[in-house]
Amino acid sequence: MARTIGTWALSVLWAIGSLSLVSAAQAAGTRVDAGGYQLFTSVNGSGNPAVVFVSGLGEDLSTWDKVAPDVARFTQTFAYDRAGLGKSDPATSKKSVDQMVSELHAALEKSAVKPPYVLVGHSLGGAVVEVYAHRYASQIAGLVLVDPEDGRLLEQLHATLSKADWDARQQMLDKMMDAASPAQKAELEASKDSGKLVEASLPLPAVPTVLLTGTLKDPGFPGNPLEQDLKMGLHKELLAQNPQVKQVFAPNSRHYIQEDAPDLVLNAIKDVVAQARKGSGKKSPL
Repeated sequence: MARTIGTWALSVLWAIGSLSLVSAAQAAGTRVDAGGYQLFTSVNGSGNPAVVFVSGLGEDLSTWDKVAPDVARFTQTFAYDRAGLGKSDPATSKKSVDQMVSELHAALEKSAVKPPYVLVGHSLGGAVVEVYAHRYASQIAGLVLVDPEDGRLLEQLHATLSKADWDARQQMLDKMMDAASPAQKAELEASKDSGKLVEASLPLPAVPTVLLTGTLKDPGFPGNPLEQDLKMGLHKELLAQNPQVKQVFAPNSRHYIQEDAPDLVLNAIKDVVAQARKGSGKKSPL
């Protein structure tokens, strides 16, 4: 599957294909109550702080297959399927980033995984992580933001693109969405309204944080070069408001860095875990 198309479009396309996959982590797991419905969770490894993986738009936990097993070798990991995705039940309330944050909090409370956490979020999962970190700052030991996105990117793109390019982009997205599940469609709608919530959650807690930024562009996809530039601008704003954040560019990846350059994600997690352990006075084995 190509990974050099529009950032939002790629999220949709990848998510549609991801639910047909069964990851090694999904072979065994635990279902926990998130408030009237069950979420599938997978806990592996041991050690503190625990690393919590939050997937992108419409994706199950298999998106972390190239990273999570290696992380479980040096600390405890927690991955899960959001409501309606993978092996989790549909939600009993409307999808929104606020609902996703509450859902993650409920799942962690019901699991055996205790704070502090290093939260690792990709794309829309990055927005969930940022809001969660703001809301539950005392639980956070560190953050790894993997090409994070929120609704401001879509708003800026719509305001800047020509009508012809916007319409062409929307036509491609509409075709992709024909094959999407109800939960994936709901997450796409939720992502469009996420900007104000993320913006209100900044600055982030003053904890070790790495921001991974994909850099590849696809001139053949309507609006993609501009979309990438706008994303870079939002990442610069994040850095300006959060001086503790270390940015790492992914020269051979655009959006799915955990797929295209998993070592960059793994090294970022190792870095943040080591800093968190050093700050807590615990000896780091890394």
